[in-house]
Amino acid sequence: MTNPVILISLDAVRPDHLGCYGYDKIKTPNIDEIATNGVLFENSITASCLTPVAMASTLTGVYPNRHGLRNPFCAVNFETVTEYFKKRGYETAGFVGIDLLNAARKFNKGFSIFKEPTEEVGWHKMKYKSQDGKEVDTIWGYWWVDEFLDFVERNHDRNFFVWGHYFETHVAAERWLLGAGFIKEGLLAEWDYYDAKIKCADDRLLGPLIDILKRKGIWEQTTIVLMSDHGETFDEHPHKESWSQHQSMYNTDLRNALIIKNERLGKNVRVRNKVRTIDVVPTLFEIFHSGAPGLDGESLVPLVANGKPTNRIAYSEELYELRGYGALQAIQDEKFKLMRNLSLGEEEFYNLAEDPLEKKNLVAEGQYQKLVNNFREKLEEFLVSKVDGAPPFSREEEDEIRERLKSLGYI
Repeated sequence: MTNPVILISLDAVRPDHLGCYGYDKIKTPNIDEIATNGVLFENSITASCLTPVAMASTLTGVYPNRHGLRNPFCAVNFETVTEYFKKRGYETAGFVGIDLLNAARKFNKGFSIFKEPTEEVGWHKMKYKSQDGKEVDTIWGYWWVDEFLDFVERNHDRNFFVWGHYFETHVAAERWLLGAGFIKEGLLAEWDYYDAKIKCADDRLLGPLIDILKRKGIWEQTTIVLMSDHGETFDEHPHKESWSQHQSMYNTDLRNALIIKNERLGKNVRVRNKVRTIDVVPTLFEIFHSGAPGLDGESLVPLVANGKPTNRIAYSEELYELRGYGALQAIQDEKFKLMRNLSLGEEEFYNLAEDPLEKKNLVAEGQYQKLVNNFREKLEEFLVSKVDGAPPFSREEEDEIRERLKSLGYI
């Protein structure tokens, strides 16, 4: 019997816009069916609100200071889950819809087949600049769905690992989808057709995928990880420029969808505990009877099996300060969260148990100072790069940041 593994990451999809998470404005029956046949994690936190950083952590099971990709000018410098399955004899294929996840950044490691956007298939370009004046043009968009489904159908009788990063749920994709006739003008048009784009992914990617798996008789034994790389902020925490650029450390941007379907984990299970995207790889390793030494993530198998409460610490960052509002860090557990803007020397602290919408900043409240200081120390540890190559900041910049925070009394 084969044991295929499918990883699908939907770009910028908030879990609270999916039917299985309680949303009723649109129907997502195919995503919901995967959830019904697997485990839905209600409170998953991503390692970054920037796609390449987030997906590098997902694919490696470690945080950015260990895999080395911390901005658009870095590359993955850690073994990926794809390399693991490749060594086990799996046929491997990757299809990505934005070239921030391209071969140049080493996202192709371990893939026998790897498809990324080109100017011929892309529908948008974005220019990124580095601190030292370098520039890179990024291509957005690649409708790889048909190639992806063809790969699954052709390899149904083999062990395979396939990853698809679906970008057509992201802002600006609505122009291409309208032109292609995949969504309708004026229907579900709020927030740049946000719900319409999610429904399109459910209809045109997940529906046909489930059909192939069932038709080929491999639905039950196929492991599916369905997730989003990060969330999106609408009007909860208005941005200075645009609502739709997931540039913050609020949980509207950091909370992501995560569903894992696997026979060993059970069906129609919901987990309320906070988990992390870095836990995906260790979970797959345990499912496939292999250890995961030295990873930052932890397997979710014991949590699902035992239902025992845990208190996992979730770290997130966006250190590419030219993208938005500064170099940002956040750390949170089940109840509390500290956010820091390194560029501005600002901090926010929230009691998530009492204030899940993160509206009341408690950083100056005396009763929380011991916990705030503890979180500050942990944030400091993540600034230090543990891989060869350029760190996110020069030594001079790190010293300047620390002096700025000291002057404000934060460290």
